[in-house]
Amino acid sequence: MRKASGTFCIVLLLIISNVSGEACIRYDHSSTCTSYPITDFYFGLPVSQPDNIISREGDMTTNLGWMFVLNESYDLGPSLFFSAYKSSDGWHSQLGVRANLRYHLDNEFHLELSPGLILTDSPFPDGFAGYSAELSVSWKDWVGLATRLDFVDTFESGHDHVLHISLRFGSYAGMGLTSAGIIGGGLAYMESRR
Repeated sequence: MRKASGTFCIVLLLIISNVSGEACIRYDHSSTCTSYPITDFYFGLPVSQPDNIISREGDMTTNLGWMFVLNESYDLGPSLFFSAYKSSDGWHSQLGVRANLRYHLDNEFHLELSPGLILTDSPFPDGFAGYSAELSVSWKDWVGLATRLDFVDTFESGHDHVLHISLRFGSYAGMGLTSAGIIGGGLAYMESRR
């Protein structure tokens, strides 16, 4: 049910954006854009570890979605995120949805708050995986710093929490790193199946 409602919301907002104004490839605060894509890529390290046996050593996340300009200061939009993280027993992945609220401090810097649902987490395949919340600051949608707190559902103890600090790349850099990650991840997956 949660997957279906999240997908429905994303599709509905994409339809609204196509009929309601001028979409841009990259947001420019001084232009007439009414919507634009989110193409973020993160390299992160955990600051805290979960209580369960799966400790995290590093995290790469891509966040793809669409933002809608509400006014000169605020943008809002849905996104889908995929995280691949290295842990003590190999590589694992998360998939989830987020709601992104962006506040422009000026023409160069913005803050972003992104609460979301972790729909799947590969070490814990049964059912709903947990919650995620991220706070970031970025310069011109190119580079920034982010902190993310995940509440991950586990078999033994309910929800564990993991705090990440990440370097965030947006816009074209995010597109390039996401593309490289897809190609590299696909090659690694094919190699692991030999």
